[in-house]
Amino acid sequence: MKLINDIINELIDTDKSISSPLLKTKVLASRLQNEILLNWVSNELKGYDKSSDLPDYRKYKGNITGTYINGNMQYNDQPVPTIGLKRELEEVIRSMDFNQSIASLEILKAENKSGTLEHKFPAELTGLIQQNWRKMGNPYLQLINCKKSIPVNAVVEILSYVRNNLLDFMLKIDSEFGNITEIEELKTKKEEIATFMSQTIINNSGDGNVVNTGDKAKIIATISINKGNQEELEKHLQNIGLSKIDTAELVEIIDTEEPNLENKTFGQKVNSWTQKMLGKALDGSWNIGIGAAGNLIAEAIKAYYGM
Repeated sequence: MKLINDIINELIDTDKSISSPLLKTKVLASRLQNEILLNWVSNELKGYDKSSDLPDYRKYKGNITGTYINGNMQYNDQPVPTIGLKRELEEVIRSMDFNQSIASLEILKAENKSGTLEHKFPAELTGLIQQNWRKMGNPYLQLINCKKSIPVNAVVEILSYVRNNLLDFMLKIDSEFGNITEIEELKTKKEEIATFMSQTIINNSGDGNVVNTGDKAKIIATISINKGNQEELEKHLQNIGLSKIDTAELVEIIDTEEPNLENKTFGQKVNSWTQKMLGKALDGSWNIGIGAAGNLIAEAIKAYYGM
C-alpha cells in the first residue's frame, strides 16, 4: 500500500521531521477506523492534555541542584537533598514530564545549546526545600535558589522512541499485508493490527495498558486486583497472555516473602520470576512488547501487594 510505504520512507530518513509521517499515520488510522492508533497519533501531534494520559516514555526524573550559603561559604549548582519531604511532594519536585507536541520537542532539541533542560523553582517551593534541609541538621543554611534539570538527551530519546516504534509498526504491517492495496481489505485485519500495536507502539503507556486481540479488542486501562486476591491476580495475568503454569508459579511464591512497601520493590523470588517472564517477551514465547511486559507485571504485583 502506497500510504504505508510513504510513511516508512519518511521514518527512515532521520533528517526529516517525524510530524509528516505521523500526519500520514493519522490518515491511515482514520481510514482504518482504528481509534486507539488515531488517539495515540493525535496526542503525539498536538501534545498531551492530561498528565494521567502521558505515556511512560515521556516521563523523566530530574536532578535537584541549587545555590546555598552554609556558614561563611557559598556553594553554586550543588546537589540539594530532598530526603525527608513527603513522597508526593518529592515526586512533583523531581518529575519532568514532556507533554509537548512532537514538533515542539523537535524545536526544543534543535534550539538547546547547553545540553541541559532546566526548571527553576518559585520562592515558595525553594523555601519548603530549605526548611526541610534545615531540619536535617543545618539550622542556619540559606538556600538562595533551586532548580531541577535533565540532559536534553531525554528529548532525543522520546523522539527516537516514537520514530523507531512507529517504524516497527509500519514494517510489521507491510511485512504481513504488503500485498493488500485496498483499505477495506486491510480493515478486516483489525485484530492482527491490534496485536502489532501491542508489540510496538502501545507498549509503554502506564496503568498496565495492553491491546487484547479477538472480537472484543480493547485497551485495559485499569487493573482490578484486590489486595491479596490470588484468583484475581491469576486471572489478570492470564488475560494479558501469560500461561496458567507461569501464573501458578507466581502464586506459589508471592506470599513466601514480603515486598519493601516503602521503596516499592519486590522480593528476590518475585524478581526472579519477573525476569523469567521478560525473557519470554524477548524470545517471542510471550507475544508482547518487552516494555509492556515489564510494566504490566509490575503493576499487577503492586496491586496484589497493595503498594
